Amino acid sequence: MFDWLLIGLTVIFAVIVAKLILKRYNAIFVFFASGLIILMSASLLTGTPILGKDTLGNVFLDAFGFITKTFKSNVAGVGAIIMVVTGYATYMKHIQASTKLAFMASRVLGGIRNKYMILSVFFLIGMALKLVLTSQASLAVLMLATVFPVLQALGIRTITSASVLALLCLDYGPNDGSTIFMSTVADMNVVDLFLQYQWKVAICIILVTAVLIPFYYRYMDARDAARAANQENNAVKKDIEVLDDPDVPAFYVLLPLVPLIIVFADYFIPSTKIDVISANFIGFALTFLIEYLRRQDRSAIPNDMVVILQAMGKAFVSVVSIIISASVFAQGIKILGGISVFTSMIADMQGAVLIIMIVLTGITYGFAIIMGSGAAPFFAFGPLTPAIAAKLGVPTLTLLLPMELATSIGRASSPVCGALIAIAGTAGIEPIMLAKRTAPLLFIMLLVDIAASYVFTM
Repeated sequence: MFDWLLIGLTVIFAVIVAKLILKRYNAIFVFFASGLIILMSASLLTGTPILGKDTLGNVFLDAFGFITKTFKSNVAGVGAIIMVVTGYATYMKHIQASTKLAFMASRVLGGIRNKYMILSVFFLIGMALKLVLTSQASLAVLMLATVFPVLQALGIRTITSASVLALLCLDYGPNDGSTIFMSTVADMNVVDLFLQYQWKVAICIILVTAVLIPFYYRYMDARDAARAANQENNAVKKDIEVLDDPDVPAFYVLLPLVPLIIVFADYFIPSTKIDVISANFIGFALTFLIEYLRRQDRSAIPNDMVVILQAMGKAFVSVVSIIISASVFAQGIKILGGISVFTSMIADMQGAVLIIMIVLTGITYGFAIIMGSGAAPFFAFGPLTPAIAAKLGVPTLTLLLPMELATSIGRASSPVCGALIAIAGTAGIEPIMLAKRTAPLLFIMLLVDIAASYVFTM
């Protein structure tokens, strides 16, 4: 009976948190507040100490002590990595290097005449760029300025063009914040994780989606025409700003790739050990040197540090703070033990691993749709997987990898996702209309994610 009580409380707390977020309460506040309540309640109910032997004296103090411990470890660890990577990506945009990269990639599309095939090619190019431009919102903004006008000029419908933009959502690669966090939870080198597991699952998702895109959008366009419900006629048209070729040298397209190249090169050179932060700092130094040699107004170059530091500060607010607050919530759920009890109950069932994989992936996917964020649900539920995987006798990544990819897919399915709102606003389409148009393909991406993760990590 006690076990069922723990499962019931876990479900109740999860539902309450979901409802508060649906009511647009700040997710960071919700995770902190609910986490504290769950931590203290769970510790009193189960007798499990929050800080183990390092107790501060009582449950109340231990709950706040855990926040302090989590704050210190995350800011010094994965938080620092995410802030530096974000700073570098923002700097690349500031000097127009990433814009140059996106612009040149968009030129590739101009020579393709089959308008449905061009969507697949664009999707493949966009997902390749996602390795470098790790933020879905940043990539979407660049694509709106570069590729979107090209698609419009080729006669591709607005709803279709915008929908394909929204599909550029998958968070993957050794420079991505969620991947870095996943490597921390799984206790793996981030490049090892990417090369041995993540790229295989990601490429399956990308290729399946690319194959389906022409068939899906041809069908949807034909269906709309048959219903005489051309959504562009009902939408408020907006002037789309066409971005000119940035006035920077062509080799600037390589600058956003520098940290990625360094990280990969280091992996194959046994004599060096360069982490992600160091790779980005090397990129900063190289870029500052190039900017100093190229720009006439050299006195303005030091001011670029402000752009970098401001971006790092925004990353702390939007991502690192979520990691910290979600970790408090996750620890409370972990101590409460409802998920562990459920796992133990079905661990001996045939197909238990797949069942639990689907359940955990579904939870994070659902929360991502509700919140319009991939980071928050993954950082909340991801840390629970090592203990669950150990009970099932499977690698942590068997549970963790599909969850990580599913949160980015769920985020793109949400009408409150920042990137989707930006795309819909520029195209003059309601966000919910755009979310509905992308939903079938995104759900197929989710199914491929689960299947491929099971195959490649077991």
